[in-house]
Amino acid sequence: MRIAMIHWAFPPIIGGVESHLALLCPFLQKQGHQVALLTGSAPGAPAQENYQEVMVKRSPLLDLNGLTPEEIEAREGEIRNLLEDFLLFWKPEVVHAHNLHYFSFVHAHHLQEICRKHGWPLILTAHNVWQDHVWHRMNSLAGGWDHVIAVSHYIRQELIYNGYPLDRITVVHHGIDTVYFRPPAKGEREALWEAYPAWKGRRVVFHPARMSLAKGCDVSIRALALVREEFPDVLLVMAGHTKTVDWEAKQSKEVALLRQLIADLDLEDHVYIHFFPWQEMPRAYRAAEICIYPSVSQEPFGVVMLEAMATARPIIVSRCGGMPEVILPGYNGFLVDPRDHQDLARWILFLLRCPEVGEAVGNTGRRLMEEKYTVAMMVRNTLAVYRKVLTASRAAVEN
Repeated sequence: MRIAMIHWAFPPIIGGVESHLALLCPFLQKQGHQVALLTGSAPGAPAQENYQEVMVKRSPLLDLNGLTPEEIEAREGEIRNLLEDFLLFWKPEVVHAHNLHYFSFVHAHHLQEICRKHGWPLILTAHNVWQDHVWHRMNSLAGGWDHVIAVSHYIRQELIYNGYPLDRITVVHHGIDTVYFRPPAKGEREALWEAYPAWKGRRVVFHPARMSLAKGCDVSIRALALVREEFPDVLLVMAGHTKTVDWEAKQSKEVALLRQLIADLDLEDHVYIHFFPWQEMPRAYRAAEICIYPSVSQEPFGVVMLEAMATARPIIVSRCGGMPEVILPGYNGFLVDPRDHQDLARWILFLLRCPEVGEAVGNTGRRLMEEKYTVAMMVRNTLAVYRKVLTASRAAVEN
């Protein structure tokens, strides 16, 4: 099957969708499918490259860090030509867009129009939902997708509420490469400290998300202040403060606010801030003792949950969005109230006091990963959607 993928970003830009595509596309390729990805340009990345046999074409016309709404409107013709030229070159059997239901009406409208014109079945994966004027305008295109993959039942519910046809939505949870993300071998955590000497001898708590208020980074910092009182050797590791999609140019301001909060609480010696390339993330998980993800937004899924589970790390997440679909309290992780740094601190302290509990919960998470959330399962379920849509498309042509 020839598959055309379209998304705003791809590694070296990091984020949940980017990590998902870095797994999905090569895995499809290894199974004998042919995959090409059209994505946004990125600093230092070539305009076209081969990524694990996947053709990746980059264009500034999909780079959300460089485009403004005004520029999108002014360059509408170029955007349409880019989309059509890419698809005509690749000649796909199916077109699979990711998060094209937000950010730009122009991109989504023309993509739907082009696919109707040429008879290409068009699938959307909705990794997120929003609540603002852009979102409400974009919902007028809800019926233009031949099928929609929702990454959680929470996202499916929100799509239905906003007018997406019920019978065109399938939930496909994310999956993780359980070989790439694996538990640490005996003695490996100590050896990994050579890569991160500042972690040596510390009780490492890892917050593996871009530094932002939406991801609850301020909640983590305030919880750390309480944890430090009992465990003065605790170290909070914060990731992803550069190379992310930053559509509204908020992140630099939020990072500055978070750094100021760290200083105000006198935590500079207890916080380690570092950009981890996607390829480095498994090692960072294995070197940590506990993972936390206290997002304060309605998290659509939360790939970091699976990454923590795959590396057998106990994880604490907030009761937001789709995360309670994956984390079973006291079984493969713990749930806390959103924005409640005291609740978060309580569970961090418990796991630091009782590392044997964290080890047991982490091992259970790993077993659950292997049963329900592997990349092979994700790809199998995605291909089932492709085949369903292709069958319906061919039947419509015959009739």
